Amino acid sequence: MVFDKKYSDEVRRAAVERVLTRRREEPENRSIVREVAEEFEVGPQSLRKWVLRYDDGSYDYDHTPADGDGDRDGWEPRAAPAARQDRRPGRRELLNRIDELEHRAAVLEEDNRSLTRVVALLADQLRVATTNGTVHTADSAARHAPRA
Repeated sequence: MVFDKKYSDEVRRAAVERVLTRRREEPENRSIVREVAEEFEVGPQSLRKWVLRYDDGSYDYDHTPADGDGDRDGWEPRAAPAARQDRRPGRRELLNRIDELEHRAAVLEEDNRSLTRVVALLADQLRVATTNGTVHTADSAARHAPRA
C-alpha cells in the first residue's frame, strides 16, 4: 500500500535540504517541491509537509522522543541541515517575538505615562513658584547680581 511506505531519515533530510537550497538559488521557481519530490522519488505532499514543518519551527532536528517513536510519518532526524541557519523564522518564533514586543510596548507606554505625570507635576511647581515671585536659579542669580 502507498500509505504504508516510510522514507529514511537521510532521504527526508536530503530532500528538505535540496528544497531549501533551490529556494535560495531560484526564488521565482514555484515548482521546486514537485521537482525535488520527483528527484528523490517521494510524494510531493509529504515533502511539502516536511518543508512546512521545518519552516514553522515545529520540527526539532535534535530531539528524539522519550518513547522512541518518531512522529506519525516516522521521521525523526538526528542532525540539522546546513541551511537551518538561513531559514526565515517560523510561526511559533514569530508569535513569541510578537508577545515579547507587545510586553515591551506595554512597559514603555506605562513609563511614558509616568514621565508625563512627572513633567506635569514639575510644570505645576514651576508655575506656582513663578506666580509667587521670581524664581532664583544659579543662572538667574549670576545674571541679576549687582555689579561692583
